[in-house]
Amino acid sequence: MKRKETFSKLETWIQKIPTWLFVTGTVILLAIVALWLEVDAIHSFRDAIKVLFKNAESIAIVAAVILFFKEAPNRKTQKHYEAWQVIDRAAAAKVPTSYARIQALQDLNEDGVSLGGINLPGAYLQDIQLQGAILIGADLCGADLVCANLSRANLSRANLSHAILIDANLNRANLGVTDLSYAILGIANLSDADLSDADLSHANLCDADLDSAFLHNANLSDADLNRADLSRADLSGADFRHAKNLAPTQIKSAQNWEYAIYDQAFRKELGL
Repeated sequence: MKRKETFSKLETWIQKIPTWLFVTGTVILLAIVALWLEVDAIHSFRDAIKVLFKNAESIAIVAAVILFFKEAPNRKTQKHYEAWQVIDRAAAAKVPTSYARIQALQDLNEDGVSLGGINLPGAYLQDIQLQGAILIGADLCGADLVCANLSRANLSRANLSHAILIDANLNRANLGVTDLSYAILGIANLSDADLSDADLSHANLCDADLDSAFLHNANLSDADLNRADLSRADLSGADFRHAKNLAPTQIKSAQNWEYAIYDQAFRKELGL
């Protein structure tokens, strides 16, 4: 950890030095080293020039490599700027399908750039790889996220109403206070996901994996839970009123199911 912090501080310090000054200093230092190594062969100014010309190519290569790494942050900034341009243009043109936008979003996420608050309603984002992405408060209403990888993503307070998330990977995702009403989550992986206070009303959760999910105070009213796996899920305060295709065996495989909210008839089936 200390080594990483030291390297980070050194990198920050180097970036503060003007590029021209850093490269010039490096070239001068390398020239001095080259002269020092050939000191026995230097008897005149002409000999010194010969030594410098002899090592000019090596010095130039080292300087070019240093310049390449020194300019890396600027290249990354330009790359991010261009990625946001692609996303903004697709949004302005109201283009639902844009493979360039998908790539731009993936590139930004890979570089650790926050996508919080992004507006992508109705966007085609099938198979997108956004694991660990920061999408707090994002508007993905009606987005096509079939087979999307959103594992460990932070989607708290996001709008995923009417989104299509069939076979999406939301393992360990933060979906707290997220609007998933009318979302299609068939065979989606929601295991270990945080769905506390989430709105899943009218959602299609057929065959969804909710193993060990946290559903504290989640709204699952009118949701279709046909064959959904609720094993070890925390159901305290969850609202299952008017839920469809829900069996007592599913509920009883979960934790704190006695503290969830059910229709009176279903309560009797559960022996409550």
